[in-house]
Amino acid sequence: MRQRNLHGFIFNEIPILTGYRGSIAHNLYVKKNTKDLAKCDTDTFRLYCFPLEYYLTLEGYYHSREVHEDKVEDIDEISYEIRKAIHLLSGANPNVMTFLYNRKEHYFHVSEGGRLLLKNRDIFLGKKRIKNAFGGYAYSQITKLQKGAYKGYMGKKRKELVDKIGYDTKNAMTLIRLLKNGIELLEEGRLTIYRTTDRKWLMDIKRGKLKLSEIKTLADKWFRKLDIAYEKSKLPEVNNKQKISKLLFNILEIETKS
Repeated sequence: MRQRNLHGFIFNEIPILTGYRGSIAHNLYVKKNTKDLAKCDTDTFRLYCFPLEYYLTLEGYYHSREVHEDKVEDIDEISYEIRKAIHLLSGANPNVMTFLYNRKEHYFHVSEGGRLLLKNRDIFLGKKRIKNAFGGYAYSQITKLQKGAYKGYMGKKRKELVDKIGYDTKNAMTLIRLLKNGIELLEEGRLTIYRTTDRKWLMDIKRGKLKLSEIKTLADKWFRKLDIAYEKSKLPEVNNKQKISKLLFNILEIETKS
């Protein structure tokens, strides 16, 4: 159990839900370097809370370390304090929403509060927020596609692909996957995180087998499909914040009991 020294107080982090995220969760993992793709990191996530004392003192007011990332070699773990996670879920944040739709074997730890969260994942669904969140996140990827748009986290092989292909192929794949995920969520009320039927196609995009113009054409097509899915979706327009707050209360009540 991790400890965080916050302003002179030490509080243990109580894990609620942990598991894989990223390429392993999406069935898009590359195990080792190849001539056209770099090895993927092992990405994991943690949702946690603190003991009751944290929330009853000024320590909880400071919101210190609500989100923190720890990277050791090729293992990259991101952690969210449960109130921050629930806040992001209420806005249909794509990164955090995927944590609730993993395959069972891709969870490392599911506490009683974690089971309650997974059981009630539909409570976060509101079609307006889904469209805006998934569409907005996908749109942000478009700006990252151009040649020379290097980021500090890019490895050598990924930069070589940017030079060779003319755009960031990983962002291109993420762009298309996000749009498909958003459409699935609007149409079916659930996310298919582990890709099977379109895995090869997504990996071809990551390998740079499509021209940048083709990627942009594809994106336009799927953005239109997202709009149509939104109009036809039977999900409520917005989620219910009161119900979400009650769920958060129940999770904290379970996890912080003596």
